[in-house]
Amino acid sequence: MVLAIYLALLGGSQAVVIATLSISLISGAGLNVLVGYYGDRFGRRKAMVAFGILMAVAGIVLALAPSFSVALIALFLGTASPTGTEVSPFLSVEQSIVAEVAKSGRRTRAFAVYNLLGSLGAAAGSLAAVPFMVRLGPNPISPDPLRPLFFLYAAIGVIAAGISAALPPTVELEDRSQRVVLSPESRSRVARIAALFATDSFAGGFVIQGFVSLWFFTTYPESVPFLGIIFSAAGVLSALSFVVASRLGERIGLLETMVVTHIPSNLLLIAVPLAPGFLPALAAYLGRMALSQMDVPTRQAYLAGIVSREERTPANAITNVARNTTQAVGPLAAGAIVAAAGASAPFFIGGALKIAYDLAIYRVFKKIRPDEV
Repeated sequence: MVLAIYLALLGGSQAVVIATLSISLISGAGLNVLVGYYGDRFGRRKAMVAFGILMAVAGIVLALAPSFSVALIALFLGTASPTGTEVSPFLSVEQSIVAEVAKSGRRTRAFAVYNLLGSLGAAAGSLAAVPFMVRLGPNPISPDPLRPLFFLYAAIGVIAAGISAALPPTVELEDRSQRVVLSPESRSRVARIAALFATDSFAGGFVIQGFVSLWFFTTYPESVPFLGIIFSAAGVLSALSFVVASRLGERIGLLETMVVTHIPSNLLLIAVPLAPGFLPALAAYLGRMALSQMDVPTRQAYLAGIVSREERTPANAITNVARNTTQAVGPLAAGAIVAAAGASAPFFIGGALKIAYDLAIYRVFKKIRPDEV
């Protein structure tokens, strides 16, 4: 929530800050490439520990950064997510672990719980930022009130590393001696779904949480003291939607759930800048967040169900690299569009592209069913 605002207060212009958020996404994509090649052989637990340490280092760099240019070093580490959601290198390993330990017939519910806890954690983080945002005031000039948050971020990275080290050996594959190569059928499926996920993420890159936070910050300055509460509420709504998504996925199908919930959420996204004032814009945004993440556990469970157990980590890595890389292009494009057409344009472009993705993924994959839900 605070990353883009913090970078702006360190001296970056609105367009430049939005564009530079791409750095973290590109770096995260690079780490996901390494996970795809070496994650299972290196060890899932050790990989998670390494990412926790990188997260801690990024937090310290941000907390101590004297200028905008120095803060960019943290973004190059790839663990300071500007989205508030699923783009970090933790994901490819975590998703394989969740699929591995889920009970038979309960994979989607396991992913729902996984995303539920993550979203509630994000909501708690946004709420914790409220006192610091209040200290900023409606016309802030200094980033100093936000610096303690990044020390806290670093401490959480250390905690994440400790929890990862304590995971049981059962999260690992039994045979880790050789790199898994996708079968021809899985390679075709993963290539197609990665291309579609990439389209969705490119569209999402126009309206990542860092951008939305900055948009409210600049369009409605009166919202500054409430941004923490806003994004906390958005996180809670997303968390509750995961539970609904898992049950809906079991009832009507994973792919169908992804599509029928995503299209209305993107219409609400387009409505945000069209709303006549702060409260209507907020209502459209929160309505969007109540629906937009329902495709996440269903998407993760669907991918786990169309490849073999041994192929999950490379399949997750491939799709996450595609998502991170194209999402990274979104802020770059959004920065240029904001400079040329104003701060509202990314909402329209992102929403329209996401609707196109929804229609395309249903058409391409409607005949391919996962092994279980």
